[in-house]
Amino acid sequence: MDRGANAETMMALVGRAILGAVFVYAGALKALDPAAFAAAVDGYRLLPSPVVAALALYLPWLEIACGLGLFWPPTRLGALSLLFALCLVFAVAIASAWIRDLDISCGCFGAGATGAAALRRSLLRAIALAFLSAGLLWREQVARAGEGTRFPPPAPGEDS
Repeated sequence: MDRGANAETMMALVGRAILGAVFVYAGALKALDPAAFAAAVDGYRLLPSPVVAALALYLPWLEIACGLGLFWPPTRLGALSLLFALCLVFAVAIASAWIRDLDISCGCFGAGATGAAALRRSLLRAIALAFLSAGLLWREQVARAGEGTRFPPPAPGEDS
């Protein structure tokens, strides 16, 4: 492996570590207080109460699982795909709240600052995380295509 490939691999590892840490941390904060997270999600006024309750219970665990899944090659592609999709959904929801001038906290990291300035910062963070996850997703797909392998590997005697 040449120096450029080593540097690219190290950058991908650092990117996955940052993305994984953000989502494990954010998910853990929400999982510890699902009622507060449900209130934050409800503040967006986008979903009915039963959906808000389900999201408050299950979304934090999905974030944690995806954050951890970035470090296990068999789950990396799926984790990156889900995190990219989540970042896009978060960005749209935050933009919607900002446009509607809601005075709410984004709910990403528990209770926090409210208002337009806080939502703008949250939107920029969601967009930055979407770009990071998209870049890592693209790199993972290119790396897998370049290896010419598939996952799971073919069973013994099965043609690839």
